[in-house]
Amino acid sequence: MRHSEQVAMIKRLLALRETRRDEKMLDDVVTIPVTKYTDASLLEREIASAFSRYPLVAGHASALGEPGAYLTSDWDRFPYVVVRGEDGRVRAFYNQCRHRGARLADQPAGTVQNFICPFHGWVYGLDGALKGITRAHDFPGVKTCDYGLVELPAAESGGLIWVGRTPGETLDIPGFLGTFHEDLVNFDVASLVRYKKTKVVKEANWKLLIKTYLEGYHVPYLHRDTLAFAFKKGVIAHDEDGPHIRLSAARTNIGETALKPEEEWRILDYASVYYTLFPNTFFILHPDYVSINTFWPLAPDRTIWTHEMLYRDADFTGSAGQSALAKRFRFTNDTVFDQEDFAIAEDVQRTLLHGGSDHHVLGLAEGLLAMFQQTIDERLTDPDAATPATPRTTGHHS
Repeated sequence: MRHSEQVAMIKRLLALRETRRDEKMLDDVVTIPVTKYTDASLLEREIASAFSRYPLVAGHASALGEPGAYLTSDWDRFPYVVVRGEDGRVRAFYNQCRHRGARLADQPAGTVQNFICPFHGWVYGLDGALKGITRAHDFPGVKTCDYGLVELPAAESGGLIWVGRTPGETLDIPGFLGTFHEDLVNFDVASLVRYKKTKVVKEANWKLLIKTYLEGYHVPYLHRDTLAFAFKKGVIAHDEDGPHIRLSAARTNIGETALKPEEEWRILDYASVYYTLFPNTFFILHPDYVSINTFWPLAPDRTIWTHEMLYRDADFTGSAGQSALAKRFRFTNDTVFDQEDFAIAEDVQRTLLHGGSDHHVLGLAEGLLAMFQQTIDERLTDPDAATPATPRTTGHHS
């Protein structure tokens, strides 16, 4: 956000705090069938649409800090490797040798001079070109120029690495994110560095996990011993751009803005800012660190969750700084996300096929969940949808 937008957002949150209500979302009660989280055929359609036709976040750009640095996919259904070339450009390829399909890079991240197939020793350059065939005389007529790695669309934009699933396409990330791309630039996400990344399988639907982030209604209850103190009288303001949602959650200290002139207001001093980057990334800006959460579906009730925490070097110097980072990561990752948000999502998932209701009912403060769901649903039938349609309300005011 530009500074003027940060000031405007703080004023929106201050006005909402006076009413003790979140900004109006759908202004109606909405119901969602539980089959959205249990139907295997629906999941396959989601993967074929949302997970196949849109750019996906591979990670933060700092992971590719030098030529030869690479990242591999966290999801076997899309086996890519992203690498920074000698020319500084980021490229993505299917992580498969063109000979007999062996995986070339088997670590989550690393640095190489070339990719060498562990099966038969074929060698590929950082640009994907096949540089050498072991015992080339056994392959008469096979030209190295015909068997380079299959290149995928890739981009480095807004401090993030993006990958697409259709070879030959070009990724326009500023166009895809709209005004939210400017936020990533203005918050200088590119200058952050990675502290740690974790990868865990959760026993819940990918959408159910993401939806735990999209409302503050649960904070005084589920997070009563953790986050509730930081978000007393918390209210949420939100914006949409295409299929993406930004929500800003006022922190307890937002009233302290009265002590400073507007030119000194900084949104992250008084609020946390969250983004759903369609389809499966939840990006969180806190006052002193950033969390990138991605969700990769394995089954209707199983999801790979990755959490990459970023920070600024200057904010956490020396051993004391590293100790503070470790404490923040344990609190955010282990306690708030894993033991509270996702533990309750797993508990919900376990009851879906055996409970007494065939739908969930969402109140006025939970409208963003319905909006996110509708965005997914619209793209099942209209992959070229430019903006999410307004969710249909099937309930009523109580």
